[in-house]
Amino acid sequence: MKRLLCSLALLATLPLRAEEDALKFVQFVEEFAGTCVARNGVQILVKNTHPTRRLRVWLDRYHMGVGTGDRSRSELAPGAEPEPLGCSRSLTGAQEWRVARAVFVD
Repeated sequence: MKRLLCSLALLATLPLRAEEDALKFVQFVEEFAGTCVARNGVQILVKNTHPTRRLRVWLDRYHMGVGTGDRSRSELAPGAEPEPLGCSRSLTGAQEWRVARAVFVD
C-alpha cells in the first residue's frame, strides 16, 4: 500500500502532456473596434484553439496592473468565434485579462 501511495504521489508531480493542458489552448486576440480605438486601445477577445475539445476558462481582470476582483467564466467551443472581453484601455487607464484557470469540459 505504501508503495502505491508513493507511486501516486510521484505521478501527481509529473507535468501534464501538452494535449491535456487546457491552458495551452486559450488564446487572447486583438481587434480594432471603434470605441476601443477612440481610447487608443484595441478590443480584447479570448478563444479556444483546440481543434475538437470545449474549454471552460476563468479570467481575472486587471486595471492599471491591479486586480479588480472581477472574475468571469466562459465556455469556449472549438472553432467558435472569439469571445469579446473589453477594451485594452478604459476611460481611466489600461486593462487586461489573465487566465486564472482553464479546463476541458468534455
